[in-house]
This record gives sequence, structure tokens and C-alpha cells, in this order.
Amino acid sequence: MNQTLPYLLIDDDFSLNYSLLALIIYKLGVSSKKNAMLDFEKIQVFIYLAKNPSKINEVLKLAGKKFVPLNSQYTYTIESLSTNVDILFNRSKLKILIRELAARGMLACDNQTDPNSIKYLLSPAGSFFVESLFDSTSDEAVPPSQQPSISQDSQNYFSAALEVINSLLTLQAQTTTKLYSYLNEVFKRN
Repeated sequence: MNQTLPYLLIDDDFSLNYSLLALIIYKLGVSSKKNAMLDFEKIQVFIYLAKNPSKINEVLKLAGKKFVPLNSQYTYTIESLSTNVDILFNRSKLKILIRELAARGMLACDNQTDPNSIKYLLSPAGSFFVESLFDSTSDEAVPPSQQPSISQDSQNYFSAALEVINSLLTLQAQTTTKLYSYLNEVFKRN
């Protein structure tokens, strides 16, 4: 009789990944010049870096960007120090998350900036959802079925995630090819 504990890997938690994707698109989706920036592959890189913040400063250094001080609680965990690269190559999980954002009316797409690729943005409903992750008092405009019940711990988690995502802003204009080459160099060093 094989009894295992019902342990859920945080990487597989749908709500967490859904919210993390929305945060990344919210913060990195549009440049300061109002151009859409995130295609599918770039989102994969940014999700990887958000989940593995110990790699961020190495990538920033390779890109010639300034060092960003990150809380050591985020960078010195067993998970963030490992080189698990599954998320960079597992397209199905990200596709599911993007479909769910679209199905809930929270995703907008842009193919005008670059006709050769689709860039992802948040719709006003998506922006409202992200903002509600930090302010649980703003639930009146969202239907009850979509109202997030956000605890103080969750708000703290999303604030920490936003801090990590903010550190990626200087990488926003890098091409996907460059981002992957920086990551490859980081992986070779480890």
C-alpha cells in the first residue's frame, strides 16, 4: 500500500502561475514608448527568471545592465539556485495559462508592433485583476465569480514577486535570442 502525502509543487499551482503571468504581462508588457514587448518566448524567459531570481543579476551583468539588489530570501533558496530549465521548454503550461487569461477576457494581443509575432498585453480587466492582487478593497467592479479572495500573505507574496519582476525591466527591450544566449552562458558557468 503506497500512501504519499498530497504535496503540491508550487511550480504546478495554477492560481499562482496564472497570477504570476498576469503580473509579468502587467509590468513588462508595454515599453516606456508604449510598444508591446512580450511574445511567447520572452514570457517564458521572464517567468523562468521570476521563479529563479538568483539568475537575474548574472543575466543583467551579461546584458551590460546595472546590478539590482534583491532580497536574499528570494535568491538563496534551493529551488532558485537549481538549474531546472523545464519551464523554458515546456510550452504547454504557458499555453494553458495564456488561454485562461484570454478566456476570462484579461488578455489583449498586438500584431501591429511586429507583424511577424503576436505580443501579449493585458486588457483593462486583466490590469484590474493584477491591481486587485495588491488592494483587496477594490472588488466592486469584478463579478463575484472572478473576485480574488486575497489574504495578507498572498498580498505579501505578490508584492515580493513584483519586486523581482521590476528587476527585469532593464531586460525588457532585449531580443529573445539575446535573453536565451545570456541564460545559456549562466547555465554553462554553474
